[in-house]
Order: sequence, then C-alpha cells, then structure tokens
Amino acid sequence: MTVTRRLGMLSRSPAPRLACALLLGLCTVPPVGADALLALGIGDLEGPGWRASGISLSLAHEDSGRFSGRVRIASLELPPPLGRREGVEGSCLDLRITTRTASCRDLALAIHLGGPQPLELHGGFDYRRNDGALSGWLEWPAAAPGRLRLAATRDGDDWTLRLEAEQFALADLALLTARLADLLPLDWPDLAGQLTLSLVARGRAEALAGAVFALEAEGLGGSNEAGTRAAEGLALSLRGSAWPTDGGLALELRGSADDGEVYLEPVYARLDEHPLHFTGRGRLAADLIELDRLFIEQRETVHLDVAATVSRDSASGWGLRQAAVRLVEASLPGTYEVLLKPFLAGTPLGDLQSAGRLRGEVRLGDGGLEALWMRLDDVYLDDREDRLAAYGLSGELGWAPLQEGRDASRRLALHWSGGFLYGLPIGAAGIELEAPGARWTLPRATRIPVLDGALEIEALEFGEPGTGGEGIRFEARLSPLSMRELSRALDWPPLSGQLAGTLPSLNFADGVLTVAGRLEAEMFGGRIAVDNLRVERLLEPLARLQADVEIRGIELAALTEAFSFGLMTGRLDGYVRDLELIDWRPVAFDARLYTPPGDRSRRRISQRAVDNIASLGGGAGALSSGFLRFFEEFSYDAFALGCRLEQDVCLMSGVEARDRGYVILRGRGLPRIDVMGFAGRVSWSALVGQMEAIMAAEGPEIR
Repeated sequence: MTVTRRLGMLSRSPAPRLACALLLGLCTVPPVGADALLALGIGDLEGPGWRASGISLSLAHEDSGRFSGRVRIASLELPPPLGRREGVEGSCLDLRITTRTASCRDLALAIHLGGPQPLELHGGFDYRRNDGALSGWLEWPAAAPGRLRLAATRDGDDWTLRLEAEQFALADLALLTARLADLLPLDWPDLAGQLTLSLVARGRAEALAGAVFALEAEGLGGSNEAGTRAAEGLALSLRGSAWPTDGGLALELRGSADDGEVYLEPVYARLDEHPLHFTGRGRLAADLIELDRLFIEQRETVHLDVAATVSRDSASGWGLRQAAVRLVEASLPGTYEVLLKPFLAGTPLGDLQSAGRLRGEVRLGDGGLEALWMRLDDVYLDDREDRLAAYGLSGELGWAPLQEGRDASRRLALHWSGGFLYGLPIGAAGIELEAPGARWTLPRATRIPVLDGALEIEALEFGEPGTGGEGIRFEARLSPLSMRELSRALDWPPLSGQLAGTLPSLNFADGVLTVAGRLEAEMFGGRIAVDNLRVERLLEPLARLQADVEIRGIELAALTEAFSFGLMTGRLDGYVRDLELIDWRPVAFDARLYTPPGDRSRRRISQRAVDNIASLGGGAGALSSGFLRFFEEFSYDAFALGCRLEQDVCLMSGVEARDRGYVILRGRGLPRIDVMGFAGRVSWSALVGQMEAIMAAEGPEIR
C-alpha cells in the first residue's frame, strides 16, 4: 500500500520528527507469520523545514525467528546547511515487535552526504505503542573504543537529548569531516588529541528547557594548510549551561587552557607558562548576540573584562553595535612578549626588555572608537639594540573623538625617572599634551635634562591619524652641555668645549623627518649649521639621512686637542654638501675644510700635526733642510683638504693643484714647510681607519 501523511503532532525539530515518523512506520506494522514479507511505500512525509520523498519500508521474518526491517528515502530536504540529500538507507537486523512494544538492537543507517563514502551510523531504539514513548541512540564510528554517541528519549511531551564522547580520538574527525566536506569546510586536516564530551539538553513539547555541557581535551594539535593557525599538546577544559530567555538563549560558560602551544598569526603562546582562564555569560537570538561579560585572565599577561553587542540587519548584515573592553591589568614583560612583540616586529619597539603594569579601557560603537583610557604604572622599556630606553615611566592617556556640542577628554601626561636615546642619557622629567581640537599641542614649555645640559621644548604639535594633518611640528633649544660628557656618553674621543644650539621647526609625516629651517649648534668656539635635513625610516633599519652642513669659525686649537691630532691654531671654515647616510654610515658627500679668507688669527702647526696631515693625503712634509726637524712649530699661510665621496672612494683636493699632486698646507715665513698630497683617489674605509689610528695614537712629537 502507499500512503501520504502529515505528522503535525511531532516535534518541530526536523531530525526528531523524521526519525519518529520512520520508527512509527516500522513499529505500527503488526507481526506476521513466519517467512511472510510486508512492504510499504510512503510517498512523502513533511514538516516545517523538511521533506522526505520516495520512502519505502519493508519487514521480513528471518529464519532465526526474529524480524528485520529496512527503510529507504530517495530524497531528503533539510534546512541549511544540510540542504537536499539523495539516498538515506537504514536497516534493523534484530527487530522485536509485540502487541505493546517494538525495539531494535542492531540499527544501521547510511546517509549519502556527497562524499566518496556514506556516513554510517549504528544504534538502536525502543518504542511503547500504548503511550508513544520512544528512546533511541546512534553511535559513530561503530568499532572504535572512543566514539560519539547521540541518544534521545521522548515520553509524552518531555524529551531529552544526550551527546557523549569518551576519549574520542580527534584524528577520527578527519574521517567524519571527509564525509561532511560540503557541510563543514574545516581547514584543519591533521587534528590530533583526545576529546571527552557530555551534552544534555531537555525540553517539553517544542521548547528547550535547558542544557548543560562539559568538554575536556588533551593533547590537541594540528594546523591549517596555510600554517597561520596551529596548536600542539593543548589541554582544554570547557563547561557551561544554556536556557531559553526573552525569545533567545541565555548562556553561561567557564573554561581554561593550561598546557600546550598555540600559534594564531602572528601571536605565539606557551600555555604551560601563561595558562588561560575565562568565564562568560550572554544571550543568543536570531539577529542578536549579547555578551554581558567575558572575563579573560592569562597568568603574567592580561586580565580583560569584555561586554559587547553584535546584531544583524537587512541592510548591513552582522556588525558590532557596542563594546566595552576593560584592561583590568596587563603585566610586563608577559604582555609585551606574548601579545605586543609580534605586532611590533621590525619597528623601534620590536625588541624590548620590559617591566611594569598597564591598565585601561576601550569603548567601541557602530561608528568606531568612542573612548580610550590608558594608565602606565612604573613601566621600564629597554631596547636590546641600545637605541632607546625609558625608566620609571608613569602616566595617563585619555582620548575621545571630537563631537559637536560635547567636550572630549583628550589629554596625555607622562613622567619618567630616566632613559636614553642612542646612548644619550635623558634625565627625570615629564611632558603633558592636550588636544582641544584635532591636533595635540604642548600647553607650556618643557625642560628635559640631557647630560649636564637640557633640551628646552618650546613647541610640539601633531595631528591625529586620519585627520589629514598627521605631521609633527617641533621647536626646541639645546642649552649648553659639556662636549666631554657627550663624548664619554657616545664613546667618542674626548672633546672639549660646550654644545648648544636651536632646533627650528621639525616636521614628521609619512615616516619622514624634515627640518623646516636651519639647525644650528655652537662647538669649538665656532658654529655649525645644518640645512635641508631629511631623515627617512627614523629609528628603523637602513635609516637614510640627507643634509647640507656649513662650518664657520671653528677654533683649530680646541678641535685638534680634542682629537689628539697634534696642535694646530687658527680658524677653520668648511662645508659638507649633499651628505647622504644609509644606516648612519656615509655613502656620498662633497666636503671641504679650509682656513677662512681674511682670518687674522695666529696660524701655527706642530710637527705631529704636519705628519698626520701629510699621511691623510698620501704625502709627507716638504722640509727645505734637515735641521727643520728640530723645530717644534711652524707658521702656515693656508690649509685646505677636500673629499668628494662616491662609491666608497674619496676624490681628494687641497689649497691648490700642483704638477704631481695638490697642496694641503702652504707654509709661511721661516722656517717654511709645505704639505703635499699625492693620492687623488683614496678608499673611504681606509681613510676612516687611518683617522681612527691617528686619534688613538699618543706617540711623541718630533722636536
């Protein structure tokens, strides 16, 4: 016979309704005599969201005296993501039917899901015909010691659903996902570890009353094909409950991960060193996810308290509506090493030693960032490459977007006990910035100690990212500091005198530092001015500097004494044009040092200085007779030495050209001495090495 039937009295969930319909079809068949065969054709069964077509049932009496039954569904339509499935087959080789009950102890189901092999499940069921009570279970895989087991019972309107797994090998999931490839496109092909799972859901009629679940996993491992996500030896524990509320589902959960390694590009964490614990509660609805609270604690790293709302609308789909993230505490160095360092790699902050604590809060809305607050407590940052450091750093940042009709709290205050920048010590000081508009400004002049002097900042201004005016303006004055202290701090040869000067408007935008004006400093009784200063990739590898330098009125006595060059008196002018440094090493320039025209100062040079100057030009002092070696000093008329650097070669020049070379020092009076240079092309590396050797030498002068 063939029948078409609607089973409206069953659960609205597609799977229970279909299973109940098939089981009822088997169980309502009356027992028949030996060797008898009964076949039924059921055209269609359907309910909300599902439809089964081409259903056929058969019942046979086996030689053993037991009944067997078989069912086949030609086409099964289920809600997404299951969709339409062709071919569902089931059989029971131990079907027991009485006037009151029907049961099966050997149920096998084969579901064709589009993969190369059908998904095969094994289980059984019990059915009472008088009150319709039904219970059943399915297991996968059938032969594994650790298996997934799904069991369901229904007694009147009450129902229970259980999903259990005991020491289930996750490697077996590869077999399951291969059969569900079009439903579950998982990108983890090499799962490892074991899983113990327990989920119990109870309800009445068509409603869920509540559910509890517990999950324990050990030795979890695997990675995606791209290698951007990976885990090894992961130990995970998760427990929670759910119940209906306000048209949705309320959830509570707690969990921990206290062993193993995790990589989520670019973050890598060892959970045995930094175990993770979390608790949360929230609500799920069709178009709404509300996270009332998610508290995350990672030992020696961060403590976070998060609340958020995500919703969906027809125009924009799912999106974040609001969120509040409170940083209860972030401990250094854990937070830096685990969470920050991967994102700072390749920047000046990419390799720091750190200590201290951070606190803060971030508020987000559907329009983006709404408020930011951050507090630093006794933070220490020390660059392992000796580029920068800050000690005892404390302060606070408050920020909110500018909105018409609302005063935003926008202020930065930082204080520190010390630090350094490229080896230059920075004393205890502080700085405060305010942003009443789109640009941050320094409300008052600030003094920062540097060695025995100070950097007096008169103006500092910069714009926020995205405002179109992100550049930095900086104006300051350097009060005199000891050149001896500076040379000691920078590991230079001992220098004398003081360094002072002004820093005109400095601008920083798009990673490029430029000086809008002339940078001037006072050194060795004269002045040094820098024009057209430009630095690309400041504090980064392969930084590039370009500038023009002008030198006026340097006292040669102070300069040569500082560099142990041998005594030379008089004044010195010069220039360095088209200077270019890569990674702070010269690669090109056109430089010239010379005695200024019209200089009336006393010009004397020692025998040692004569020898050193001659060696730089590849020549020697031209003595008119041997007795001159007994003179301690000589007068000179003019001095000049030039170098145009190209491809690590210096093209040398002097006061004037001669037949076989050039004059570096032109003597005057009696006894007269001239210094000639004969090397027109000199290796820059060799020249630098020669100058270093001259400054390191403390040998006696010829007298």
